Amino acid sequence: MHRSQNNFVKNVVAKNLIDTLSGHGVQSSKIARFLTSTSKASAVTAHQVVSHVRVRRQNNMGKEAFLVVQQFHQRRAEDPNFYFAMEIDKKGNLRSMFWTDSRARNAYLALSDVIMFDVTYRTNRFQMPFAPFTGVNHHRQSTLFGCALSADEREETFTWLFEQWLKCMFGKAPGCIIIDMDIAMKNAIRTVFPNTRHRFCSWDIQRHLVEHIAHMRDSDSEFSKDYNRWYFKKNIHECEEEWGKFEQKYGIEENSWLCNMWQLRSHWVPAYFRDTFTAGMSSSSRSESINSFFDGFVNHSTTLQEFIEQYDKALEDRRKKEAEEDFMTKSSNAILLSSRNKLEAQAGKCYIRSMFTLFQIEMKDSNDCWFDLLGENGKVTEYSVGLSDDETWRW
Repeated sequence: MHRSQNNFVKNVVAKNLIDTLSGHGVQSSKIARFLTSTSKASAVTAHQVVSHVRVRRQNNMGKEAFLVVQQFHQRRAEDPNFYFAMEIDKKGNLRSMFWTDSRARNAYLALSDVIMFDVTYRTNRFQMPFAPFTGVNHHRQSTLFGCALSADEREETFTWLFEQWLKCMFGKAPGCIIIDMDIAMKNAIRTVFPNTRHRFCSWDIQRHLVEHIAHMRDSDSEFSKDYNRWYFKKNIHECEEEWGKFEQKYGIEENSWLCNMWQLRSHWVPAYFRDTFTAGMSSSSRSESINSFFDGFVNHSTTLQEFIEQYDKALEDRRKKEAEEDFMTKSSNAILLSSRNKLEAQAGKCYIRSMFTLFQIEMKDSNDCWFDLLGENGKVTEYSVGLSDDETWRW
């Protein structure tokens, strides 16, 4: 029964089977059962399979890391401002790595108002979380500023990664960073980017809301309306005043999920971001759209080199779309809603295509607005303005 006496798992055929099956994502327990059923030797345990896969991955990691370093040095010879960094543990094994090129670094200097950071994608041989730094370019398209493969999702790992980011980007911290609701990442941001506005992904917040307050919403028909009333308040004072009413009406208990989220309100409630430019972004969905580029191209057997090559293809795809939009802006004229509107005509000459489209939406929506006179105080007249079909509390 001693594992040391079970020679079948040391057999070359068995090792090759384990490598093949684990490379296709088969669970260790299923691999063990398969080997046991096809062998006349003693039973193979899931622990033995895991041990073999771990050793093989550590050995491969060292070999692949060496090849990646060679690849990065070659890029630096071609692009002197190409930047890369690797985190090595006490045993000399690769933990995390970060890289970006000179064009991305220069672009960040002009577009550093907001970045999105997401670590949910894990498809590579070593199950290292893929962490792209995603921003928004002048056409409101997703753009890649850099990329990392991290060892894990601990605070010290994120701290190392953000320190490398700051060093790479000439010491310039982002104005705002949007992430999932992760405490380890939150603490690392506070340490490395103390002056950066830190926002939780709105999509992630909504996902948790559905899970934690669905029973309250279903039991009271007015709950959703009252929730939205305080959530969409335009300033902090009104938001906190409305929360007091909401909390009292629905008996929000101390230490409940919603109460704890209220303590973190400066990271997700819109009123607290009125003074922060986020390029219209409130979620990390752009990072997820970058991740989707890898689906179908990489799998559990993808090597580090292959993954980096696929990232380069994603980067090339992003830049091609930017170049196409640059070309269309320079080679086409704005399509006007009205040939008599001089303001629209002037905007069509000033703005690029994507921004002009936003201008037209604003101009059109302004015609759908209505107002109420709130009062007069000397030379100051105050109005409440909003879309005519919206409830007045939204104005």
